[in-house]
Amino acid sequence: MKKLFIFSGLFLATFIFFSAAQDKEGPVIRFDREVHEYGKILVDTVPDGKIKFTVYNEGTQPLVLTNVRACCGTRVNGYTEQPIAPSDSGYVEVEFRIVSRPHRIGRTVTVQSNAANRQTAILRITGEVVESGEGIIDI
Repeated sequence: MKKLFIFSGLFLATFIFFSAAQDKEGPVIRFDREVHEYGKILVDTVPDGKIKFTVYNEGTQPLVLTNVRACCGTRVNGYTEQPIAPSDSGYVEVEFRIVSRPHRIGRTVTVQSNAANRQTAILRITGEVVESGEGIIDI
């Protein structure tokens, strides 16, 4: 019985080790940030809605962004279309119009790739446009 427990433990440890090792095989996608938070923006200081996300390949094989699309009202200006080599980086650039009136900002960008760690990633853009004095704290 004792040998059975030891054998089972060794088998389980070997399985866990090889499962963890396989996670590093192939392309591995990571972003500089997955949420771009504008915070509170005053109506009279609305920035342009151009955002650039950096994409990193932390894997062992080239990373290919196969489909990058944005939600309604948001345009994908460009993304790295050629394969991203291991230990290299690429980009996803989006643009949208931020209107000068109080409202919440909530946009998403979906990135599909051949990454081993996740094939679909969602990038989020959040914030709120407010009238002067609405929840803005000066420090």
